[in-house]
Amino acid sequence: IIMRIFPESGTLGHIVNLKTTNPLHFSEERKKPINDDISTSFAEALTKAVSKVNKLQQNADDLAQKMIYNPESVDIHNVMIAAQKAEIALTFTKSVRDEAVKAYRELINLR
Repeated sequence: IIMRIFPESGTLGHIVNLKTTNPLHFSEERKKPINDDISTSFAEALTKAVSKVNKLQQNADDLAQKMIYNPESVDIHNVMIAAQKAEIALTFTKSVRDEAVKAYRELINLR
């Protein structure tokens, strides 16, 4: 409870009840700054996404090679599914890249 007395009027100020949900919100202890470097996190996300697409491509290639050398070891359905997953991921990645380049060009032309 906070009470303030205003000397010029002799009246009490407003009474305010404070409720804390987290005891750390009102501590005097300084917290470590959070790394909010957006460019780094975006670059990491982009790198992870491209790495996943690359792994899908490699998996599809490995299954296709196994299908050629040892057809009994893999099922044709799994080979086709892996190839389609890789194709869709690559198409999506190309679309994102094209849109990013388009947005960059528009920003450059705003000058």
